[in-house]
Amino acid sequence: MTDIQSPTVQAGLSPADMRVHLLDLRNFESLLPQGKVKDFVGSETSARFTIQGGVNIELSRPEDRTWADDGTLLLDGGGAPFSFHLTIRVAESSDSGDVCSADVLCSADLNPFLKMMAQKPLDALFSYIVSSLSRQFPT
Repeated sequence: MTDIQSPTVQAGLSPADMRVHLLDLRNFESLLPQGKVKDFVGSETSARFTIQGGVNIELSRPEDRTWADDGTLLLDGGGAPFSFHLTIRVAESSDSGDVCSADVLCSADLNPFLKMMAQKPLDALFSYIVSSLSRQFPT
C-alpha cells in the first residue's frame, strides 16, 4: 500500500460542524478543483466523478458508518484502476472550539508503474481538497 498524506489545514468550523458537513458526500463537489473534475454525481453516502485524464473515482460510505471516536471517517474508494481508502481526520484546534484541523490520508494499492503515474496527481488532489475546506471556512 502507498500512503498519500495531505497537508493539515485549519478551518473556521467546530469539529462537530465539520464532521456533519463532510459526512454528506454531496458536499465533496465544492471541494474538488473545477475544470479538472467533471460528471460529479453525489448522494449522502456516495460520490462519483471523473478527474482530468479520464480516471473515474467513486467514494462510498456505508449508511451506518459515521465518525470514529478519534475523529476519523473511512471512505471506500473504487472506480479507479487501483483500490484505495480515504481516511479523513478532523480535530479541534482552538480553545474556543470554533476552529478545527483537517487532513486526508489515502491508502492506495499502487503497483510501481501506477505509483509513478498517479502519486503526483493524487497528492495535488488531496491538497486541493483540504485547502478548499480552509477557503470555504476561513478562520
